[in-house]
Amino acid sequence: MGNHMKCVQKLSLFLASLVLALLTLSAVSVDRLKGHVSWLADPAREGRQASTAGAAAAADYIAQQFKEIGCDVQMQDFGRMRRNVIGRIGTAQRYLLFGAHYDGQGPGMPSASDNAAGVAVIIEIMRELKAKELPVSLVAVAFDDEEQGLNGSRYYSDHPPYPLENTQAALIFDTLGRPFMDLATWTMFVLGAEYSKELAAVIQKRSRPEMLVAGTDLIGPRSDFAPFAVKHVPYLFFSHATHKDYHGPGDTADRVNYAKLAEDASFISLIAEDIARLPAQPKYLTEPVYPPGESASLENELQLVEKERSDVPQAFRLMFDDFRARLKSDSSREVRRIATSVLLALATPRLSSFMLSFFIGPYYERENRSELAVAAYEEALKWTSDAAERRDLEEKIRALR
Repeated sequence: MGNHMKCVQKLSLFLASLVLALLTLSAVSVDRLKGHVSWLADPAREGRQASTAGAAAAADYIAQQFKEIGCDVQMQDFGRMRRNVIGRIGTAQRYLLFGAHYDGQGPGMPSASDNAAGVAVIIEIMRELKAKELPVSLVAVAFDDEEQGLNGSRYYSDHPPYPLENTQAALIFDTLGRPFMDLATWTMFVLGAEYSKELAAVIQKRSRPEMLVAGTDLIGPRSDFAPFAVKHVPYLFFSHATHKDYHGPGDTADRVNYAKLAEDASFISLIAEDIARLPAQPKYLTEPVYPPGESASLENELQLVEKERSDVPQAFRLMFDDFRARLKSDSSREVRRIATSVLLALATPRLSSFMLSFFIGPYYERENRSELAVAAYEEALKWTSDAAERRDLEEKIRALR
């Protein structure tokens, strides 16, 4: 009987732990996320391009969602029908900011993953954290006109309705809900922790195997975190990164994985809660301290792509092999940046010619690796339609052979 009772107690503890874990993972509603993305990415919104009726309708929808949560809402107009939508919960001077752009690519481009999903996440994280009785206020900003040059976030950071110096941290979301390069294995890219010891400590505490924590310099100022970095506001950038339908007509709401989006949104809300409860406001480091596992993470990502994708062109396979070897022995920022450029060039065909022609090929020329420079330029030719650019590439290839 005693052994039976012990087994029952152990089973009860296990089930309680399992229920707690499931509640933690599913705290953010899958259905609500799907509802937001489906509405924003519906063809009726015509791609939500800035300065259009579709974007204006999206702004009104987001404002209504913020109001239903209990936010104080304001519209920040910055001309040509462009508006940032701002929602605030709480009265504490210090605040945690969540940001995502709601504009898209325009007619025929649903822009679901990029970035209706990011907007859905900020709405639902605000809902999730409202009940936590945090010591800071919560501010959510849906930025307009990111796609034409980060215009909404730049305007916000230049004209903040709440002092930027009171920002605990800015958490920015872009291109979520679909796996990088359509791999079976998910990667959550987390950038920006190199500029704050306090944020780095939180990320380290919450580290997961699928997180790739790296310096922002590896991708450059590609999203709405950049204006906050310029103002020295501590920030984190979260993204699942580009996929085959990135900036294309196939970025539809039905292709977003809402269970994974909800799981990661719930996880990010835990990170946000940790940041909100820090005893002191994070400080922005003028000299970044890059994560120690960055090279190994990039090497693993290169290996993962080769393992899961059978269609990787030979030129990229040669470069992948080269950088997997270099990342083991060379800790320079240039090697890590070019390795990242190789990944992004493969992931984003519309940008591959530019990256191969102006970054990767010239890098190999400087390294006197003519065979790899030729491979890069020959791959760029596949994606180049401009006659003058093709002649330049063909000339470079002849000169290197």
